[in-house]
Amino acid sequence: MISEVRLESEFGVARVTIRKMTAQLREDGLIITTPGVGSFVAEPAEQ
Repeated sequence: MISEVRLESEFGVARVTIRKMTAQLREDGLIITTPGVGSFVAEPAEQ
């Protein structure tokens, strides 16, 4: 994923909104976040 700063600038929303969005995506298992590295799209769950 692109950086919080770039998302903030590109979409014109507050950084707190970006953080809430990434927290929700992480909670839903759609992204994986590694501190100091970044956020990445998670592999699809097997059904």
